[in-house]
Amino acid sequence: MGLCPGPSQPKDLDSFLLPFIDELKLLQNGVPAYDAHSKERFLLKAHLVLITGDTPAISKLFHLSGHNAKLPCRACKIEGTPYVNHYKNKKGLERQITTRYYPLHPPAVTTHGRNDSIRIDITKFANRTMKDYIADGQASTRDPDEAIGTGIKGISPLVQLDTVHFPNSIPFDIMHLVYLCFVRDLCRLLNGTFFKANHLNEHRGGMSEKEWQQIGVDMAGIGAPVSWGRYPRNIAKHIKGFKAEELSNFLVHYLLPLTFNRVDATTYKALQRLVFAMSMATSMELKHSEIKEIETHLTLFVEWFYSTYYQQNPERLPVCKYTVHALLHLIHDIQMWGPASYFWQFPEVQTNCGCANLTRNDCVAFS
Repeated sequence: MGLCPGPSQPKDLDSFLLPFIDELKLLQNGVPAYDAHSKERFLLKAHLVLITGDTPAISKLFHLSGHNAKLPCRACKIEGTPYVNHYKNKKGLERQITTRYYPLHPPAVTTHGRNDSIRIDITKFANRTMKDYIADGQASTRDPDEAIGTGIKGISPLVQLDTVHFPNSIPFDIMHLVYLCFVRDLCRLLNGTFFKANHLNEHRGGMSEKEWQQIGVDMAGIGAPVSWGRYPRNIAKHIKGFKAEELSNFLVHYLLPLTFNRVDATTYKALQRLVFAMSMATSMELKHSEIKEIETHLTLFVEWFYSTYYQQNPERLPVCKYTVHALLHLIHDIQMWGPASYFWQFPEVQTNCGCANLTRNDCVAFS
């Protein structure tokens, strides 16, 4: 089942879902059915065990505060660091808005940041539990202000089902998390356009504008199999119009050959780790030893990412988006559900809602 409410979404999503949940409760116990092939009657049972979607959709379904909250993560209790963005409105007047970012280590006291290597220990994350979710949801129902300190605004009726567990039943979707979000940001970091202040784009994890433009030219000249989807386009010119499939192909197939000798050896090694981790994570089957290997390479990549682009510099906080932090939770999801290609949004998007166009629609699927 897929839901794409978008701008016309129901005001009370829970009541919208109740008929579906009532039907699932019946299916848990079993309903009489007939097998026309064997000509036999049997008891049909079905259980909802997994719900996949982009972050806005999952936040609505489970009453989470969203990706810019003080505690945005569905899997752990990482707390955001406030950052003041300055901008000019249409009238040219100076305005500011506070946004939260999610570094695993707080900014250093000095404004020049630090160049120390940042280390990550996933085992030290304060992970959420079903018990905490229920308690926090009940507290927020009594007093909505409680949601600020927990990130939980209520309790989803979906957890009434015995087979739905928070947060295990809502793994992160690689299509949205990695391809549509993270890869775009990584490209902006590589080509030196991520930060508004030019001096912040001076780091060891990038390349010259000339090299990035040449990457686009080279990419447009690639002869790719028809089975890979749309023919390669110039990423330097058309990345804003890239769909998830194109961004996936760029990451998995084109990134390494196109950046070879265009970035330094350390950056190239980090990109190799990312490509390997994502390629393995979306393979058809995995061994337990391979999952551990994915975890190692993905953790090392994220450590490099924070050390290179964040540097514990307060000015660089915008690089610490929720999407970067969420990469580290993919390992647990794969341990729970197998390869990420079994719970990503590609099938739902291609057959139903088309949210790869980055419209205002929210995408969610039930399995």
